[in-house]
Amino acid sequence: MGCELTDGGALRQLYFDGLEPQKIRRFSPRFLSKLLLVLKPPPTLAARIFADASHHAEGRTLREAYPAELLHITLMCIGCFDTVPHGLTNRLKAALGEVRARPVPITLDASSLFGNRNSLVLRSSRDMPEMSALVKMLQRALWRANLPYIAASSFTPHITMIYGCGKIEPMPEGKPYSWLAGNFELIFSHNGETRHESLGRFALSAKADRYEPLESQIPLPEKVIGPKKRSNRKLAVR
Repeated sequence: MGCELTDGGALRQLYFDGLEPQKIRRFSPRFLSKLLLVLKPPPTLAARIFADASHHAEGRTLREAYPAELLHITLMCIGCFDTVPHGLTNRLKAALGEVRARPVPITLDASSLFGNRNSLVLRSSRDMPEMSALVKMLQRALWRANLPYIAASSFTPHITMIYGCGKIEPMPEGKPYSWLAGNFELIFSHNGETRHESLGRFALSAKADRYEPLESQIPLPEKVIGPKKRSNRKLAVR
């Protein structure tokens, strides 16, 4: 595994032995293509999101809405590359094919500006624990297979509708965009080409075990049970 020392003194992982290190670069979403795990809305719903975003963009920004067929929620970024890393992709597909997870209910009911480039995104006003649990399962699957991925400091599910649109007002609230995600997808997002190359699609099954609650979601008893305190009373002397 190769690393470099950052300006802050921390080590940054650059490549794994045997995984085409010459094609892996620093993570830069603006200038490099990305290997991603994503959820995509059904075509009919994607077309509705695109139409609503296009209508909202009129008179507010010169940026166009992102094409319907490319709308997605990013679950994980595997890394940034110049070209498709076929050796790594084959290993990823083998590991991801072993994942057994349930379909994920998704509801996006709000919009906001996101990132330092002010992109307009769809998001949820509520937590989506099933999606967070799916991300944890995918991370564990890749870790067990000794495969790389970029661990985000936080996970904020969203669909970017208009990239780099500037400080415009969010879309007015309306009917939520909801669907049950029955699969997740491995894609290669070609930077500067507005194009996704699908490398694999993996089904989610209602027969899979229910998602484990995340640590923050595990209910605690109203009263914490701990060791008994010693009594202050002194034992009577016989």
